[in-house]
Amino acid sequence: MTCGLAAHQLNIVKGTSEVLMGSLVCYNEKVKTKLLGIKPSLIKKYTAESMQVTNEMVKSLGKLFESDVYVAITGLASAGASENHHKPVGTVFFALKYKGKLWSMKKRFKGTPLEIKRKGCEELYRFIYTKLNEMLNG
Repeated sequence: MTCGLAAHQLNIVKGTSEVLMGSLVCYNEKVKTKLLGIKPSLIKKYTAESMQVTNEMVKSLGKLFESDVYVAITGLASAGASENHHKPVGTVFFALKYKGKLWSMKKRFKGTPLEIKRKGCEELYRFIYTKLNEMLNG
């Protein structure tokens, strides 16, 4: 959904290169199925922009990157096929995996496609901070 904006914004923070292992833009369904191994049947049933697919994406990232923290974000920043599945523009799905534990969240934002992407990124960073802080500080 962010087409790399989430990694870009994170990467401009000093010190990020010490912790950011990599990023994958898998905007197209074929990338989700071929690179991440997401089952086409799951995408067909729930759409590529869904909580179910976002959860599978974050679970699959361990095949590509060795890290403690994995995140995935999908959604609709502009009109698309998922609108036919009761997902209005601005619907964004987040998933975070840390030490085998998975958290998911769904939010809806208003604005232009770029505003939705930026708001989604900001929410992603809050989500990461909140969940990791809860895990590390109890």
